[in-house]
Parts: sequence; structure tokens; C-alpha cells
Amino acid sequence: MPSSVAFQWLQFLLTIFGGILIFIVSQAVLKLVIEPVQQFKSAIGLTANTLLRHRAKITNGVEDAEISAKVYDHAAELVSKAEVIVCYRLAAFFFRLPSRENIVEASRELNGIGHETRDTSPPFASLAAKPKPTAVRKNHDSLKKIAKLLRVKTAYQ
Repeated sequence: MPSSVAFQWLQFLLTIFGGILIFIVSQAVLKLVIEPVQQFKSAIGLTANTLLRHRAKITNGVEDAEISAKVYDHAAELVSKAEVIVCYRLAAFFFRLPSRENIVEASRELNGIGHETRDTSPPFASLAAKPKPTAVRKNHDSLKKIAKLLRVKTAYQ
């Protein structure tokens, strides 16, 4: 009889420790992989939102300090959010994320758009935003490239 009681206690303790171990592993996977992937996908979505919302100004080469700052922020955010994801290649395969190379290249293109849309006029020179003729083709090409690299829409077509 005593051995069956000991076995029952051992089984009870193993069940408790097994449950605790499963909980710890699942929380680690959640915090180290799934949540960073969701945040990264959200950053991609916000980037696409900004590019779609301000597409007219971007493709017309209009100088706008606010758009420029947003685009620079998105470029940095994409790279930083991707860096946080543990086992990125595996996560990229399972969650269909862009490759790190594509993220860096898209960030370069975003920086180019930010550069072309920055306000270079002296303060109080003019209240109307001025278009830059050289930026029109560059920004249009950059938007196409970003759409391909991040697999998002940057145009309503």
C-alpha cells in the first residue's frame, strides 16, 4: 500500500511541474516570438498606411517636414522591430515575413523618400509647400520598390 500512495504523490507532483514547465515555455514563445512578430507586422501596416495616406504629396515631390519625419521614423522602426524577433528566419518562414535584406532595402527607400520630402526652405519663406521636380520619379520608384519588398500596397490600384 505505501508504494501506491508514493506513486500517486509522485504522479501528482510530476503533473504540477509539467504544467508549470509548459506554461513557462509557452510564455517564452509568446514573449520572444509571437508578440514581436505582431508588433513588426503592425509596423509594416502603419508604414503602408502613411505611404497611402500621403501618396499624393510623396509622388508629387512636395516638401513636407511632417511626412519626412514620419517616413524616417517608419524606416527606423521597421529595422528595430525586426531585430527583436528571436530566430528571425524561422519566424519569417512561419509568419510570411519579408527577409531581413528586404527590410533593410525598404528602409533605405523610405529614407530616400524622407530625404526627398524634407523641407529645405528657410523658415517663414513661404507658407505653401513646394514640389521638387527631381523627387517625383525617385519617390514613385521607391514606393513601387517598397510595395514589392514588404509585400504591401502603396497605391490604390
